[in-house]
Amino acid sequence: MKLRVFVLFLPLVLAGAGYGRGQKEAPTAKVIKFYRALKARQYVEGFRHSVYKAAVEGLTAEELKDLEPDFAQAFSRIPDKIDAQGEQITADTATVFLKFEGIDEPQPVSLIRSGGEWLVGDKESLDLVQAQGRSFFFNTRILVNEREVYEAMQRIIGAEIIYSGKFEGRFASMQDLIRLGALSKDYETLVADGYRFALSVSGDQKSFFATATPLAYGKTGKLSFFADIDGIRAEDLKGQSASVKSPIYQLK
Repeated sequence: MKLRVFVLFLPLVLAGAGYGRGQKEAPTAKVIKFYRALKARQYVEGFRHSVYKAAVEGLTAEELKDLEPDFAQAFSRIPDKIDAQGEQITADTATVFLKFEGIDEPQPVSLIRSGGEWLVGDKESLDLVQAQGRSFFFNTRILVNEREVYEAMQRIIGAEIIYSGKFEGRFASMQDLIRLGALSKDYETLVADGYRFALSVSGDQKSFFATATPLAYGKTGKLSFFADIDGIRAEDLKGQSASVKSPIYQLK
């Protein structure tokens, strides 16, 4: 199963900030502080240098602790060595070029000027954070988890189709699919990506269905999923299990 990461942060993590006119701190300095703080797991400090500052300010200690594993995984690939390679400023936007250890070419990092300071990120992300506030990180987690679960359901259906083709139309249990290597061992506990999975096979092994429900509704996910040979269904059932009566779901 692929790593869970905050997909909205990937451009920053994989991409990689002199004083600008009227600014307290230059784009290059802001970007370097941003990455150094996240690398040191000083997440609140790091996000204060970015468009995500409104999403982290006001979070309780308990909420920060809840989000910390997601942050740690999302930013674990930031290298120790980061060198600035120049910056370009145009009005209220800037681009800083950073050389990351292990990446041959300098990577561009975008900034915008907001509230009299440079912030790592772009206007689209800033607008999204301002609209969602302190709910942003949890909403992002939910979106990522639901995408992961949808893809997991696709893998389960695909594995069952392959199994039935080899075993005269019979379907397999989760344990059999894992044992045969059709699914990874991540599914052994039946808990992954903030969801609890279940796979049921009929007595004659001629049919199956899988379900996935949020471990903590509203925090790890909102949609409940159901999958069988006919496809994937999902709906918001407040944490209850989906069924064959749920609507067909297509990933947006």
